[in-house]
Amino acid sequence: MRRAALAIACVALACEATGFEPEYVVDTLRVLGITADAPFAAPGQSVHFATTWADPLGAGRTIQWAWGTCLNPGSSQIPDCANALDSLAPGTDSFDITVPANALDGVVVGEVGVVFAACAGTLSLVRDPHNGAPVTCKDLTGAPVGRDGFVWGGTRVVVTTLLVNANPSIDKIFIDGTEWAPGYSPAIDSCVGKNVDDCPASAVHEFSYTAKADSAETYDIGAGPTTEELVGWFYVTQGSLTAGYASPNADDAGVPLSPPRFDIAFVPTTSDRSHPLHLWFVLRDDRGGMSIADRQITWK
Repeated sequence: MRRAALAIACVALACEATGFEPEYVVDTLRVLGITADAPFAAPGQSVHFATTWADPLGAGRTIQWAWGTCLNPGSSQIPDCANALDSLAPGTDSFDITVPANALDGVVVGEVGVVFAACAGTLSLVRDPHNGAPVTCKDLTGAPVGRDGFVWGGTRVVVTTLLVNANPSIDKIFIDGTEWAPGYSPAIDSCVGKNVDDCPASAVHEFSYTAKADSAETYDIGAGPTTEELVGWFYVTQGSLTAGYASPNADDAGVPLSPPRFDIAFVPTTSDRSHPLHLWFVLRDDRGGMSIADRQITWK
């Protein structure tokens, strides 16, 4: 019954593969998330950033990285932080900072913006005059590397001594209602149809995960207690999802389940069975906290 409902939902939400891949399909170099071990930090505190990234069709090519920071840029927009940088510095896919001691000078709540660049080519630490990127990325011929091999973006840390924010935690992951342990790669049939409508109901699968019960923290900034909102995000290297994200499930009365649970219907529309299907599950809160888990599927 549940599988039938998932099939209906998938069709109703136009969960199909098209000539334009949806955002949840990871088929180029992608940075899926940057997790700070302290989304809120005090002046002088050290913060470590761990990058979750994928390059599914890159055949193991080398990725060059660069990082930079800005202090209190006056905007949460990444380009504004990038414009405040003198330049980025080379690094790896992780990054460490110490929040400046003067981060709260003149402000009650501050911000350290963090900008990154990832390049499947030669990274030059000078601004690209054509696209506004804080670095340039070129291939062996000197031509600019396109979207399939160059990405830049950013994140931020809120600077405060008044509040803390822990990252929400993914607890358990499920496929078709069965707990999905790390290292286990279930085998499923792919559907050769290009669109969901061409696939049988038996091809629909359910991906789910739960958050630990304390993931949605309650805090008070003077207007009364407020509880964080959680959102679950899903990414796949192939196939079709009902959507790339989901709100926590609720019961028939609209009351969110405890612990929070996030479900997405998936149809393995695929044209390439030579690669396992890779999936990522990203749990975010609305204050910059994040956790990420991944799994793989093989083809029968």
